[in-house]
Amino acid sequence: MIKTIIVDDEITSRETIKYLIAEYFSHIEISAEAESVDEAVNAITRHKPDLVFMDIEIKGGTGIQVLKQLTNHDFKLIFITAFNDFAIKAIKFSAIDYILKPINEFEFQSGVERAIAAINKQNNRTSTDSLVVNIESLKDKKLALRTSQEIHLVNFNDIVHCESDNAYTTFYLNTGEKIMVSKGIGEYAELLSEYGFIRPHQSHLVNIEYIKKLDKSEGGYIVLKDRTQIPISGRRRQQLIDILNRM
Repeated sequence: MIKTIIVDDEITSRETIKYLIAEYFSHIEISAEAESVDEAVNAITRHKPDLVFMDIEIKGGTGIQVLKQLTNHDFKLIFITAFNDFAIKAIKFSAIDYILKPINEFEFQSGVERAIAAINKQNNRTSTDSLVVNIESLKDKKLALRTSQEIHLVNFNDIVHCESDNAYTTFYLNTGEKIMVSKGIGEYAELLSEYGFIRPHQSHLVNIEYIKKLDKSEGGYIVLKDRTQIPISGRRRQQLIDILNRM
């Protein structure tokens, strides 16, 4: 049996989750329910669940505060929330599943099935630890870059550009340092687009602050202040010119 805890201060939401679990996942056992930060911390510490359903906004604080107070994150986490803001970006970025309220039956089934697969692989702690780092770092306009051995907290303004190589992305910093992470550049493009980054090519992401000029010859390319040349794809060329003209 998979043990689960439901953390939500809305009784209708808890009842919906319990109904869907009973309907589709008979091998999941509900060990406890909680409405507040303190109740959640106590329940998770006591029952040591495999899976936790957690609302972001609960009595006494947030689901993030619950995670901060726990010393053991060895469980799979699914956020159930009505909020679709920067916190959701951090959640997605940390490989954490989330389901928006009102709860969609199909999305719930899919999310729980992914959670069960992750539980079987026993890779829950890394994702939850990453979320705690990411949710805090985004508030300070920092990015948590996890390598195989370290987590680097990097200021957005220190990132000059990023380059993709299949499932890996290399970050080039203004200090000359390079950091390679095992995430595709598309995820970072979505996250950083609000902070002055543009994507002139499917394999490149550039901080506008470090652009020196745009050369329109030979299909076009961007020249950075350190003289690095970044290619521009044909379909993004005019869009990029329009963005730079507005600066």
